[in-house]
Amino acid sequence: MSVSFEQISRYFAKQAVHIQWNKTLRADYADTMLITKSLAYFAPEFIYVGYRSGLPEHAEGLEQASLMLINDGAEPASQLGQGMHSGQNRLEFGAAEDVFELYNQTRALFLEEAEREQAKGRMLEACVAGKGLEAILSAAAELLCNPVIIIDVSYRILASSDCSRVTDPIWNDNLQQGYCSYDFIAAVHQLTSVQTGIASQEAYEVECSGSEVTKLVAKIRIGSKPVGNVIVLGDTRPIRQRDHELAGFTAELVAAELAKNSFYRNSSQAEYEELIYRLLEGEANGLALIQESQRSGVRLPKGRLSVMVLDLAGYEAASKYNGYLRDQLHLYFGKERLIFYHEHMVGVCEDSSAAVSPRERNPKLREFLVAHQIRLGISREFTDLTDCRKYYLQALKALEIGRIVRPAEPRVLYADVQLYDLLSPYARQDSREISHPALTVLREFDEQHHADLYHTLYCYLKNNQQLQKTADELFVHRNTLRYRLRQIDELVQVDLSQIDQVLRLYMSYQMTDYLDKLNGGGHPWCP
Repeated sequence: MSVSFEQISRYFAKQAVHIQWNKTLRADYADTMLITKSLAYFAPEFIYVGYRSGLPEHAEGLEQASLMLINDGAEPASQLGQGMHSGQNRLEFGAAEDVFELYNQTRALFLEEAEREQAKGRMLEACVAGKGLEAILSAAAELLCNPVIIIDVSYRILASSDCSRVTDPIWNDNLQQGYCSYDFIAAVHQLTSVQTGIASQEAYEVECSGSEVTKLVAKIRIGSKPVGNVIVLGDTRPIRQRDHELAGFTAELVAAELAKNSFYRNSSQAEYEELIYRLLEGEANGLALIQESQRSGVRLPKGRLSVMVLDLAGYEAASKYNGYLRDQLHLYFGKERLIFYHEHMVGVCEDSSAAVSPRERNPKLREFLVAHQIRLGISREFTDLTDCRKYYLQALKALEIGRIVRPAEPRVLYADVQLYDLLSPYARQDSREISHPALTVLREFDEQHHADLYHTLYCYLKNNQQLQKTADELFVHRNTLRYRLRQIDELVQVDLSQIDQVLRLYMSYQMTDYLDKLNGGGHPWCP
C-alpha cells in the first residue's frame, strides 16, 4: 500500500501555495509523520508534515526529504545557505493552516488507500477463485460506495451489484429488462461527454439532463477488443476522482472473468451477438467462429443476406417511452437481431426481411424513418456469413453517399449508389477531369453568356427527351426549350438518338454532381 506524491499534490492542489516535485526522487510513500525537533532522520518512504521553522537543522536525509510545510517563518539559516530544499519533494502552505488538520488530512489519504487496496484484494481474490462477476461487483460496490453494473457492447446487462436502492428511473428500467433500450442507446451516444469519453482510454463521467445521477464509465477490454463497460451509478454518494482508477481496476478484473466465457456466453443470443461483432471486426478465423456457433445450437441467418446499418444520431428519444424504438424496429423489420456497433445499430438480415428487398419499398417504413430522423443503409445481397465486414462497409457507404446524393431519402441501398463509390479514388480531383467534353463546353458557355444550357440538357435527358415534361419542369415554353436544344446541338453536336451517347452524358451528369457535392460545391439543379 502506498500513496504517491502526485496523488498528494492533486489532493492539496487548492490549499498549497507552492508545489515542488523532484521527479528523480522516490515519489511513493508508505505513511506520513509529524516533524519534531528530535527527528534525526528523514526516511524516503515517508512524507513529513510540520512547520517550516521547526525543521531540525542537522537531521540526516533532509536534502532529499519529502515535506509538507506550513510557512510560519524562515527556515533555519544552515539550510537556506546551502539551497538544501532544491532537491526535495515539497508542498508549502499558508501560515494560517493548522498543522494537525493538515496531518489528519494526509493520514486520511493513507487510510483510504489502505481500504482501497484491501477491497481490490478482495476483488482480485474473487476473480482468482472463480467466484464470478457478482462477487467482483459486490466488492467493487462496497469500495466505490455506489451500485456497479456491467453491460456488453450491445448494451445487454451481464451482471450488477445490489441495485435495490437505485433511484435513477431509467437505470431501474434497464435493470428490470436486462438490457438498455434502443431509445436509451441513441440518447446516450448524442451526449458530448460520451462522444469524448469513447475516444479516451481512461474512465470518464457522464451527466445528462434526464437524470441527476452522475455515471462513471470504464471500458472493458479483452486484449485490444472492447467487450463492454463498467457503469458506476453515483446514487449513494457523488463520484470522486479516485473512483476513476478503481472503476478501471474493476474493468480489468471483469475482463479477466469474461475472458473465461464462464458467464459472458450464457445464452445463444449472447453468443450470436459476439459472433456478429467478431465478424464485423473482420477476424481472420471467421469460418471457425461460425462452425463453433453452429455446434452450440445458435441459429444463424442463412440464404440471401444483407447487412443493414441504422444511424440514430438524429433520433430524439426524450418524448418516447423506454422501449419505443425497439418495438417500432421489430414492427418494420421483424425480430432481426440488432447489435450496437461503432455508433450504429447493425443487423444481418435474411431474404424474408422487408428491409432488404429492393422490390418492396414500404411507404410506412419511410414515413417512420423520416419522422424520427433515422437513416438506414443496406448492403448488396450475399450468402457467405464470413463476408459480414465487407457488406457492413457497403451499408456504411450507402449511408455516407446517401447523405450527399439523396439527402431527402432516409433508406439507401448500396446497389443504388455503388457507381458513386467507384468514384472515391477521384474524390480530390476536379470534376471536369471526368466530365463528358460536351458538358464542359456547355458549362463554359453558360458562364460566359449567363445561359442555362447545362441544366436544360440534364432535365431533357432525365425526362427521357420529352419536350412537354422538360418544359414544365423548367417553367419555359416549348418553343423556348426547342431553341435551347438547337443551341446545344450547334455547340456540342451530340446525337441524342444514340443510346450510348445519352448514357454517357447522363452518367457524366451524375458523377460530376456527386464529386462537386463531395468537395463542397454542387449545383442548384441537382436532384
